[in-house]
Parts: sequence; structure tokens; C-alpha cells
Amino acid sequence: DVRRRGGAACTLPAHRGEVCGLRFAPDGVAQLASGSNDHTVRVCDVRSPRAARLELTAHSAAVKALDFCPWRRHCLATGGGTTDGSIRIWDTGAAAERELQSVATGSQVSGVRWSVARRELVTSHGFSSMNSTSNSVRLWRPNLLPVAQLTGHRGRVLHLAVSPDGGTALSAGSDETLRFWKISSIGGAGGQASPPLPEALSARCPGLELSRIR
Repeated sequence: DVRRRGGAACTLPAHRGEVCGLRFAPDGVAQLASGSNDHTVRVCDVRSPRAARLELTAHSAAVKALDFCPWRRHCLATGGGTTDGSIRIWDTGAAAERELQSVATGSQVSGVRWSVARRELVTSHGFSSMNSTSNSVRLWRPNLLPVAQLTGHRGRVLHLAVSPDGGTALSAGSDETLRFWKISSIGGAGGQASPPLPEALSARCPGLELSRIR
């Protein structure tokens, strides 16, 4: 509380490594998720934060990327670093660690954001053991079936944001560019009836780039 003298109002339970990701749950869910270089995610109740409510331990690399779903309570998406490369969706309302879905992407997951308009998950990627999945932005249905892969960056994607209306994604890359993507124009949004793409194949959509800033 910055209105109080004497520093922090409280200190949250410590990770065993650098904390590299933080995300508050939407209104009505008093939770804070933190990701760390110790490969774990901790979920705290912000009303009583002195003890972690959950510790999520399935990742095998640093967890920088995390985001709570804005339309589904207690639903948290997380992404692992280079040696992990997985996206995982969790039920943070459960009494113990409970994973709902997971998928191996073959590349570092540097960002995850939910799109309200599409009701889908948007992720960004960096270092990869598979060149076809690196340096890209990808879209997924909530069950983690792939929808599209957006290519254009010539270096790993470092940061990801999605507009409040969920129709535009912004990615920042190590190639010193910002790229805006019109994700609302990609067919097969989660709320529409359309056949899913094969799980092993993502559609590449370089033409959907709105603009580039260098």
C-alpha cells in the first residue's frame, strides 16, 4: 500500500529462484500468480497472502508467461522456458495442484494472453529445438488445439500483449521490431462452429500483420 509508511504491507512466500512473472486474477477472484526461475508457479490468496495457496510444479524450466482467463473463474494459463516449452492450463480453485490441459510447443513460451473476443489463448515463442515453431505468435483453442501460427519476427519474441477488445495482438522481438497482428480476422474463433486444424499442424498467416515499427 503506497499510502502507508514503512514499506511493503506484506511479503509473499519466497520462491527458490528469481521471480520472472506476476499476474492478478480478474475481479472477483482474489488470487495472485507468480512464476519463477525455480520452475514453479505459486498462487496466493491476496486477502491472506502469507502462505501460498497452491504450488504448481509441472514445468521443467523458468515460468515467465502466465495469465488468468477473464471469462472463466480460477483458470490460469502458464508457459515454460526453453527446456520445457509447454503450455499448461490450471484450475486454481482446486484444493491441490490440478492441471486441466497441456501441450508441448517445441519452443520457449515467452508470453501467454487470453483474447476475450476470440475466447482463445495467444502465445509468443522464442528459442526452439524446432525451427518451425520459433520466433512466432500462436493461437490456441482453450483445449489447446492449434488455430494459427503468425510469423514475421526474425528473432525471438520477447513480449506479448493483446488489446482490451481482444482483436489485436502486439509482439516485441529481439529483432528490434514491434508487430501488430489483426487476430480478429483469423477464421475459426473459439465461439464459432468450424472444424479444428490437425493438432500437429498450425496455419501460418504472415499476411495478417497490420503494421511493423522498428
